Amino acid sequence: MKKSLLIILSFLCTLGLVSCKKTETAVTPEELCFDIQRIQADMAFSSLKELYNPEPFEELKADVMAGKADRLECIFRIQKILKGYKCAHLRLEANDRAALFAKRVPFHFYCFGNDNYIYFAVQKYKKYLGWKLIKIGDLSVEDARDRIENFSIAPFETVTGEKYEFEYTLNFICLKEAGLVQKNGKARLTLESPDGEIKTISCKPITPSKFLRWEKISPEKENTLIYHYDVSKKYIVTPSEEKRTIYVQYNSCLEDPAYTIQNWFSDIASELKTGRYNTVVFDLRYNQGGQMSTQIVIDNELWKYKSEFDKCNLAIVTTGRTYSCACKFLNDFITLYPQVVLFGEETGQAVYNYTGYHVGNNLKKLNCSFVFPQQLDDEPELFKRAREVTQSDVHCGTLPDVEVSERFEDFMKGQDTIYNTIYDYFN
Repeated sequence: MKKSLLIILSFLCTLGLVSCKKTETAVTPEELCFDIQRIQADMAFSSLKELYNPEPFEELKADVMAGKADRLECIFRIQKILKGYKCAHLRLEANDRAALFAKRVPFHFYCFGNDNYIYFAVQKYKKYLGWKLIKIGDLSVEDARDRIENFSIAPFETVTGEKYEFEYTLNFICLKEAGLVQKNGKARLTLESPDGEIKTISCKPITPSKFLRWEKISPEKENTLIYHYDVSKKYIVTPSEEKRTIYVQYNSCLEDPAYTIQNWFSDIASELKTGRYNTVVFDLRYNQGGQMSTQIVIDNELWKYKSEFDKCNLAIVTTGRTYSCACKFLNDFITLYPQVVLFGEETGQAVYNYTGYHVGNNLKKLNCSFVFPQQLDDEPELFKRAREVTQSDVHCGTLPDVEVSERFEDFMKGQDTIYNTIYDYFN
């Protein structure tokens, strides 16, 4: 009797779950249009109101009412519309993105210069670690990227920022929407080995989990100066007596309660007082921003230790991954220490743009959060630098004084191309 009752209860629960699922997925065109109108209202009254163009949203609503666009089509179309504004703090985030974009290629790429190399791979494909991506389907990497960007979930403001698209693990929904998945459901990638061997493979999608083992590329010699592709720590201090340089890897504009910002700067100052170092490098290559309150604390520390820093060569490393509050750090540093030399690449975010964002604008039927900027920034030091270099008011990021990119060959030897350039520059 008890067993039969349990079976019946289990069956009823299953029916209930199925019913709930159907209820959740049953969205009418009118409901989707209402959520699109809410986005329009936010755009019309946000700091972007002078640039807001309602026409593409109206076209989308017409297609929704005509049955030509479902929820997923709406998400991709809205993302494409928003990308046209070139604003990192303007985006649509699917609340179920972890499940929606779960199926991915079995690799993680790392961008060296303009080339993408396999940095992580599942065990089945570990022999391809260190191979360079040269084609997706029949398209070159550049052409494939141009297509995928229309469906990507990451916003780009600068051309340099766009080249890091493939570092966000490629998901099969975006590949499929871009026409880069074969009829058999596989993605076809053409790779080149360090020895010049060319091979084309077709890989099935995987769903990453904590049980899936990833293999990492192993250089011939480990680089002891930078925690490469590791942002588990917010900031790291690595002294090198050999090069008389203190390398400060700054990965996120967030404070670590176990290692405060005050402790961080105190450690840098303590090393400088030994007299063994003449150069300090702040490396922002992985820093995509964080909280503005963190930068206020850092500004105090930059001023507090000004006498120590003024005695040194000062360098900052940026790449197209450098965004948001990291650009605020850059601006404040340049304001206080105009002698600093920038190495690397143009930042991913424009120097004169919109920052800060509203949180919690939830669109229930699209099942997305709409993020839009709070304010228009005016960063005079960075903007002045950009104008001096470009001689125009072009939409660009902060440009380096010395342009240099990472090289895969140097990485495999345990070196860092950018750090070598800094050392040569000051010595």
